[in-house]
Amino acid sequence: MARVFLENIRKVFDNKVIAVDDLTLEVPDKGLVSLLGPSGCGKTTTMRIIAGLESPTRGRVFFDENDMTDVLPEARDVAMVFQFPVIYPGMNVYENIAFPLIARKMRKNEVRKKVEEVAKIFEITELLEKKTHTLDAGSKQKIVLARTFVRRPKMYLLDEPLTAVDPRTRLELRTILKRLQSDLGQTMIYVTHDQSESLTLADKIAVMNEGKLLQYDSPEEVYRNPVNTFVGYFIGNPGMNYMNCSLNEEQGKCLLDAHDFRHFLPHISIKNLGEKRSFIVGIRPENVEVSFESQKDWVPAECILSEPIGSRVVLHLKIGDKVIKAKVPHIEVEVGSPVWFRFPEEALKFFDNETLEAVKIW
Repeated sequence: MARVFLENIRKVFDNKVIAVDDLTLEVPDKGLVSLLGPSGCGKTTTMRIIAGLESPTRGRVFFDENDMTDVLPEARDVAMVFQFPVIYPGMNVYENIAFPLIARKMRKNEVRKKVEEVAKIFEITELLEKKTHTLDAGSKQKIVLARTFVRRPKMYLLDEPLTAVDPRTRLELRTILKRLQSDLGQTMIYVTHDQSESLTLADKIAVMNEGKLLQYDSPEEVYRNPVNTFVGYFIGNPGMNYMNCSLNEEQGKCLLDAHDFRHFLPHISIKNLGEKRSFIVGIRPENVEVSFESQKDWVPAECILSEPIGSRVVLHLKIGDKVIKAKVPHIEVEVGSPVWFRFPEEALKFFDNETLEAVKIW
């Protein structure tokens, strides 16, 4: 168990690419933190710096109060899992899982006990005597994870561990990892580009892009209150709708004018806005309210696409030159059908149209 503190970490590679740009981040002891972002955002480089596989160009790495920046990887006592399973081909499943314990000269009876315990957790007991070359990718990744969790290091570092497995195994392992981390009370850092994994697993999410840490908060806070338009769009399935708009006063109330439609916002005081009137307004698709009958003050639109997603459906609503996505309970809607929508005022988020950063106007 360990608290991890990254202080002003910067990593520049020889080709002058800035992989990590002045990142400061604290992972609490026993916490499960996800580093989330698109490919090339710096999340894997950050994890490799924590593990000691990369040296920062600038900045310090601390485990608890100990400066680990120049400590060799093997002396850091961390366990790491990579995207693709690394299996020792000359060993059977039992021997693969037992390897780190045998390397530490643990007694045979204790090794067997620990291997059998972790094999039961990952539901691979029946595979223990099998050769690894006969197994599929999902089973191999279970073996790698079992080998990682068979011992108790200071922390676990998982780099895209579920990417190469089938969807069913992915859901199964996600549940196991969440339960296991909670039961063990061990620090875990989990790298992924999959926002659904972060939202499901993590206590806190660190959203990264272009080497920078954009937002670090609980999954609910990152989802409900994104700090900028990138976070709002990257988190969510589908991401947040955005429209340029102006806020003006009409009939003594605040009026949102999105050019193709207008919306009164009675709880916003125009006097609190100062001189700025132009913004980007955002709303999550599941917060867009939809009706298939004309409603007073609702905006008419045309459904141009109906996209099923499990028990829900995403309707693509065209109004003028804009397309707004609404995520609603599954319903059959014909393309070309008239639809009316409205934006609940409390669900709207506003962003500066120059910096793209979130602004509070309430």
